[in-house]
Amino acid sequence: MIVPVHQEAAWIEEKLRNLAALVYPAGKLRFWVVDGASSDGTADLVEAWTRHDRRFALVRMPVAAKTTQLNAALRRTEADWVMVTDADARLEPRTLSSLVAVAEADPLLAVIGTPVQPVGACAPERLHWIITNRLREWESLRGCASFVTGPCYLFRRALLPAFPSDVVADDVHVALAAARRGWRVGFVRADVTELRAPADLRQFLRHKFRKADGYLREIRRFLPQAQAMPSPARELFLWRAAQLMLVPVLVAATLVALAGWGITDGHAAGLPLVAVPVALLLRAPSVTWRPASALLWGLALGIILSLVVLAACIASPFWRQSACYARPFQLARGEHSE
Repeated sequence: MIVPVHQEAAWIEEKLRNLAALVYPAGKLRFWVVDGASSDGTADLVEAWTRHDRRFALVRMPVAAKTTQLNAALRRTEADWVMVTDADARLEPRTLSSLVAVAEADPLLAVIGTPVQPVGACAPERLHWIITNRLREWESLRGCASFVTGPCYLFRRALLPAFPSDVVADDVHVALAAARRGWRVGFVRADVTELRAPADLRQFLRHKFRKADGYLREIRRFLPQAQAMPSPARELFLWRAAQLMLVPVLVAATLVALAGWGITDGHAAGLPLVAVPVALLLRAPSVTWRPASALLWGLALGIILSLVVLAACIASPFWRQSACYARPFQLARGEHSE
């Protein structure tokens, strides 16, 4: 298990306790905690922990870059399966054993993800995860999920010797790498909570912009290889590519056309169309899976995310993010920020 960390002194011991409680056969589990140039004592706390639990090992890196940290741990392991988990993710004790049991029962599975439950998130983020978790589960039941999510995922060591140095969305890359090689991506219901999530609309939009940029990079990386992917992974990938590269343009064009209609015909309702979905999302006090409300909020969320992805597409030639740790929002129940 690989845990990349940076500036996590306030929370690292809780994460280590959470990992230590995982149910798994003795002697078959090794934790690599890879610190990326933390200056707050994170590495020292991990080192102290390793003295009383020999399953844990610390790797100190001179840079805070998740991809570099993941590769440092991959160079040190020959295990058949590797799990990646973020410092702000909390796993139910049987999460690892459940994922490995499913993985070993199906020789075609190479990557397995879980649903994610954000703590302290704003309504748009909660709705995003409700839809995303259900979509991934549906995709998995049809034969292959499209992506997994960063807080917790498992993959075959043979799939990936190392992540390319320019990878930002490691969870997207590992899923598409499996599809390219003819392996499947699965989804297992397990209780995984994420303590760090956008708490307001500004944080939500910024976070989704960065995620969209990372997704788009991987879509462009694997698009020339789409024909080599087996079905249904190929169809899912092409749908995702269209969703990220074509649908935002269609949504924006529709909004512009409706706004133009409002101006031309004197309909005031045509002008604030973009503001309506924002208002709907902000007014949602809570999000539950009820068909009527979920349909309305889901439509509003889809419009907003399409515009965010379109902005990421436009900015792509002029802006390049790295895999370093950007921390725009706070951990739930604490002052330590990501």
